[in-house]
Amino acid sequence: MFAASNFPFAFSVAGGDTASALAAGCSVVLKGHSGHPALSAATARVVVAALESVHAPQGLFALITGTEAGRLALEHPLVKAGAFTGSIPGGRALFDIASSRPEPIPFYGELGSVNPVFATVAGAAREGFVEGFVASFTAGSGQFCTKPGVLVVPRRAGVPARLAANVFPATAALLNPRIQEGYVRELRDLAGRAEIDRIVCDDDGWLADPPTPTLLRADIAAVLADPESLVAEVFGPTALVVEYDREEQLLELCAVLSGQLTVTVFAAESDAVAPALLDEAAQKAGRVLWNQWPTGVSVTYAQQHGGPYPATTAVGTTSVGAAAIERFVRPVAFQGVPDGLLPAELQEANPLGIGRRVDGVRVG
Repeated sequence: MFAASNFPFAFSVAGGDTASALAAGCSVVLKGHSGHPALSAATARVVVAALESVHAPQGLFALITGTEAGRLALEHPLVKAGAFTGSIPGGRALFDIASSRPEPIPFYGELGSVNPVFATVAGAAREGFVEGFVASFTAGSGQFCTKPGVLVVPRRAGVPARLAANVFPATAALLNPRIQEGYVRELRDLAGRAEIDRIVCDDDGWLADPPTPTLLRADIAAVLADPESLVAEVFGPTALVVEYDREEQLLELCAVLSGQLTVTVFAAESDAVAPALLDEAAQKAGRVLWNQWPTGVSVTYAQQHGGPYPATTAVGTTSVGAAAIERFVRPVAFQGVPDGLLPAELQEANPLGIGRRVDGVRVG
């Protein structure tokens, strides 16, 4: 496991990946993140003590530190899977290591997402639309992996002016110097493009430490001409507002986007574009939202925190929710094995009392 920087608890030492792997019966080697080393060590002591208190096998969980240690662990023949939450370059490098081993192994990487929000005229007119967007893209100083980084709105709705008149939260420091440096570099690059205007930008604070929230604007024609450059993740309190003239352009833009963790649609059920837009959104993201903001992620049975590359490297899995355990198990069929030799889960008497299918019929 490679711990994340932006969620020191939920996606770190004792986070969802660790919990899922332990629940599946795996041992875990956790590479701590350099952004919170003392917390990582303290949390690891809690995990080890908890496992010892229930007489778990010794060495079931171990914390390692350092980039080289993480690489060596991922290459070790006894390691059978990897999991990662972080940047596209870092995650892709680890994915390539896992895939190029003599015995390739699954690598469950969560890499990057701009989480676009598409609004029709009716959607942009909803009460609290502007205020909700501001609260969502600035939550945690914009360091959520589900931050809505692109807002696509009808030109006639006047959303940029409404945003400029809104009250923004106070500045807050980013999590560590590396994130701050990356944010300044990414924002400077995006804001410096000729196609980009600034809606909300404090001349003294937009690149400061801590940075003030920043909103940029672009026309949809420019974005459609170069989506790879303009629809870019800026990890921090920044978002891009894209204005369009025809609702069909929502479909055009959604179609050219890369994989996302979330795609959000703000619309009325009667909007003609809504069914096709939802269909297109489902092709691009693991979670599709209707008239809700994507920032919050709940640990539930129905949660899907994943998506097509580059959002993740394993489109069929989730890193949040009950289904996350499926990352660390694999199916085995026993054919013709005597009942007494079968695992308890498969024995005719069902000694564990679990729900299962017998000849395709759900029982228990």
